[in-house]
Amino acid sequence: MLVQLRTALTPAIWGTTYAVTTLLLPSEDPVWMVVYRLLPAGLLLLAFAPGVLKGQWVKRAMIIGLTNLSMIFFVFIAAFRLPSGMAGTLMATLPLQIIFYIWILDGKRPVARQMFASLIGLFGVGMLLLGAVELDWIGIGAALAACLSTFTGVYLSGKWGRPDVSMVTYTGWHVTLGGLYAVPIALVLEGAAPVPDLNMALAFFWIGILGMGWASVNWLNGIVQLNPTTIGFLSLVNPVSAVLCGQLLVGEEFGWRQWTGIVIVLGSIVYALKAPTVAKVATQAKDAAATS
Repeated sequence: MLVQLRTALTPAIWGTTYAVTTLLLPSEDPVWMVVYRLLPAGLLLLAFAPGVLKGQWVKRAMIIGLTNLSMIFFVFIAAFRLPSGMAGTLMATLPLQIIFYIWILDGKRPVARQMFASLIGLFGVGMLLLGAVELDWIGIGAALAACLSTFTGVYLSGKWGRPDVSMVTYTGWHVTLGGLYAVPIALVLEGAAPVPDLNMALAFFWIGILGMGWASVNWLNGIVQLNPTTIGFLSLVNPVSAVLCGQLLVGEEFGWRQWTGIVIVLGSIVYALKAPTVAKVATQAKDAAATS
């Protein structure tokens, strides 16, 4: 349970991204925002833990770097177009997506308890979104695309296991690569990079250095110890954090339905993590990773 609690700190921090983006970042240059979030954090990690990837881990870091790029880009689009709480809660569809993706990719039929917990979590999401006056379908699509990017990174990292260097070094490389991928895209689409002001510096310290630095290392450590389904349920902390930050920092107002949704989402996390089948699936995932 300690591993689950520590890993849950990462989606809690990531859930603050939407409020921080709304309050402190400009919406004109979303690709440059991706660069600023990824590149400094990755380079700082490599400065603390320098190292060189070898063999297949070079290709793997490049692939995870692409999932980082797409996930952060879609998160920024969702954050700019949706209220903080709505953007975060849409990420709560990730557990159900993970269950069905793994069913399709690995042929592992979801157990009843996991399915039920997912449906409970989604019902909580519905309560959180209930009463929205207007739905921005581009923003909603971006949030769901961010879920798919997150799943891809979680799934592949779980399959590959621990790299041949420290987790800090490996994280530094794929976060840096994600930022480097975004630079030519930003130059073509948005021109010269905007000059960071104090607000941007504060924002990128929180969602970049902390959110993509320490939090990413913590997340990967959790991924290699837990199975993808458990990781998916822990990601439900993200929307709860987003809703709380949206209300406390941005001034978004939520009624009893939204607060009921938060309680339901948290309840689904506890229910899923207490399932005895989670440990069994985790063992099977580790065995599969060891033989791959």
